[in-house]
Amino acid sequence: MFSIFFFHNARLFNFEDWHVKNGVTGLGPELFIDFLAQWLMPLFFVISGAAAFYALKSRTARQFLKERTLRILIPLVIIGYFVISPPQVYLERLTHGDFSGTFFQFYPHYFDGLYGFGGNFAWVGMHLWFLLFLFIFSLIALPFFLPQKRSGRSLFSRLATLFEKPWTLIIPVLLFVGLEGFIDIPVKPGGWSFFSYLVFFIGGYMIFSNPRIQENIKRYAVIALVTAVVLEVLEYIGHFVIKLDIPPGTPGYAVIGILLSLRSLCWMVALLGLGSRYLNFNNRFLGYANEAVLPFYILHQTVILIIGFFVVQWGMGIAPKYFIVVAISFVAIMAIYELLVRRINVLRFLFGMRPKKPKAA
Repeated sequence: MFSIFFFHNARLFNFEDWHVKNGVTGLGPELFIDFLAQWLMPLFFVISGAAAFYALKSRTARQFLKERTLRILIPLVIIGYFVISPPQVYLERLTHGDFSGTFFQFYPHYFDGLYGFGGNFAWVGMHLWFLLFLFIFSLIALPFFLPQKRSGRSLFSRLATLFEKPWTLIIPVLLFVGLEGFIDIPVKPGGWSFFSYLVFFIGGYMIFSNPRIQENIKRYAVIALVTAVVLEVLEYIGHFVIKLDIPPGTPGYAVIGILLSLRSLCWMVALLGLGSRYLNFNNRFLGYANEAVLPFYILHQTVILIIGFFVVQWGMGIAPKYFIVVAISFVAIMAIYELLVRRINVLRFLFGMRPKKPKAA
């Protein structure tokens, strides 16, 4: 979550257009964005698949769907569509010259047409598209995640045995994710397609349903890290030094797509493997942070954009602006969470949290 927080702060300063943009952009933020984009959201879906595996060990299908509805769908629809997204669309329209006026004058126009098709209503909740995808994936995959009566194991947990050899983890990348190299998919939130994220989600379930795969990931984490760094350097040379321009649909584009997918796989294996070695502990801070992560995720981009809207107008360099936005937005998000969301049960419910139990007398 910290990574995606720093990622979206950097979006104010990289080359690609965004809702709010600094007048000067830089290579440093662009390299940082490129580095995180290749594994950040895929890792989110891998972890979400793992969470589904552990959740279904103690929940029925109905309980699982009820929990997903309360923790994902309600925050997405109520908070995402009607509270979090309108300020983001307003700031984009304002900074891009598509609207002039106050936010309260804009809000009724927020419901004019769909965002992405010339309108304003963000039906995917802007950055909360992750929650929409996750809810849809949960519905799609649930029949295959449930244990079968005869074997006591789910279909995907049995299929996971096909990937117990270390090299077999490359197969899904080559067959599924790498196929994006053959075509130019126009809609890629977070840099990947809907289908690729579904593969990562199912992959997370399969990894954590099989101890042998987990052991292989831990064993080959360092090799994966070295491979990822080598592919990283080659990609930077090709993209930023040689400036390769390979058109979609060509064999070269397919090769690049497969190599980039392999790089992402190596980063995730390295992060999961090293994390299982050195981050396998718990404490009070992690308990607090685990509860705060969903509200933080819901709030962070809107707060970053509001703070960034003012800071990018200041006369200073990219680096000081970046760290100022990071510091102020983090304090603001945590203040909203700690003083309001965490303490008020109605807000806890709307942000996907469990209600706070009253203290015993």
